[in-house]
Amino acid sequence: MRIPASPCSHTPSVSDHCARSDERRRTFPPSYRLKRRRLIRSLFDRGRDDVQTVAVGCVRVLCRVVEREALGQDVPLQVGFAPGSRAESGVERNRIRRLLREVYRVHQYTLVDLFVCRPDALIVMMLFRGAPEQAEDGIERDLPRAMGQVAARFEEGAT
Repeated sequence: MRIPASPCSHTPSVSDHCARSDERRRTFPPSYRLKRRRLIRSLFDRGRDDVQTVAVGCVRVLCRVVEREALGQDVPLQVGFAPGSRAESGVERNRIRRLLREVYRVHQYTLVDLFVCRPDALIVMMLFRGAPEQAEDGIERDLPRAMGQVAARFEEGAT
């Protein structure tokens, strides 16, 4: 059973976002990946007051609202991942980055649903701040909570 698209459907893929959570595709396509240096740099610029930060346990989430034209894609948000400086070897860094991506992929609609119908977009950087040995348990526990807090901030701002 296909659920009809919402009245805010200005992109062809919006019907996927408006479906029930158990019917949604939990993919992470390349268009949703934050790759532009200019956008990444803007998240870490300490002089900016439009960057919001949420820290929960071993995860820190930086986010900022931008115009969709700045992304170069017609997507509701773009996300980047950073493993932190404690991960010394490439194997550890790649493993932490993979864990961040997988947990985000499962819980992505917490943030995607907020920006599907909006004219602007969200850029997000998810940082792991803990010890590499604690990555698996910490990321699975803390990243969904951090994403929920970010979503709550934008829900408050919308009303």
